[in-house]
Amino acid sequence: MAMISSKETFLEYITRRGVKIFNVDEKSKLSPKIKKDDIVKQIYLIKEFHNKAMGYDNFLGGNLQDKRGRMVEQYKMYIRKLRREYKWLVNKKELTSLEKIFIRYGNDYLSKADECIKQIYENNYLGLLKRSMNKSEVCLGDTYFTNLRGNDVLEISSLQSCCYDMVEMDVVYLLNKVKKKNEDLNLIELIDEFCDIENLGKESKKFIQSLIYYPYDFIKCYMKYKKNGNELNEARYIRKLEKIIFNYKDYTLESR
Repeated sequence: MAMISSKETFLEYITRRGVKIFNVDEKSKLSPKIKKDDIVKQIYLIKEFHNKAMGYDNFLGGNLQDKRGRMVEQYKMYIRKLRREYKWLVNKKELTSLEKIFIRYGNDYLSKADECIKQIYENNYLGLLKRSMNKSEVCLGDTYFTNLRGNDVLEISSLQSCCYDMVEMDVVYLLNKVKKKNEDLNLIELIDEFCDIENLGKESKKFIQSLIYYPYDFIKCYMKYKKNGNELNEARYIRKLEKIIFNYKDYTLESR
């Protein structure tokens, strides 16, 4: 592990270890259809970043946020908030059209969300967090093709989203991005590929699967409607929510 100066910033640390920062204007255009091979290549680049970034623990010099466990806690909070909303709507006399959709589907989606969180905790989640802390794991945050690329050296456009977090989170970000534009991708195979490349076990696979299939889009859409919705824009939220419901792929967490 490379020695760290007491005043060395993360940017200095990562560039010293062979990472090049490229200008945003140099970003290449992406193909509208991202293939499995493209994603696997990106996973190898993520692994390379993790190897170079792991071990940086200069909290004062780097100003990296510690986001370990933040997403899971946020997802648990969403469930509690939407459960209260569902119970309130059941007793409400007059419902908007979108509230009626939520009443029809909301309980099922909340059950899916509960199951995802349950699977996370039943598969040594606290142990995964402890491993991340012990190794001082660092995530890039934005692992999409526009921010991370590999030519002769590993190249990154922005380190703004870098943080202390479990390495699993970097592929969660990537797969959540690509699944919206590539509905025919086999996410389970890609998760297996990532865990094999990163030398992670079954517990990590279950953790990633659970976060990928957590019904975030449904929950977030309804929460945005409750915050910003009105008679003028309700139809737009209804179309978006119906599209999310139509495209959501139900699943069973695989045992392998």
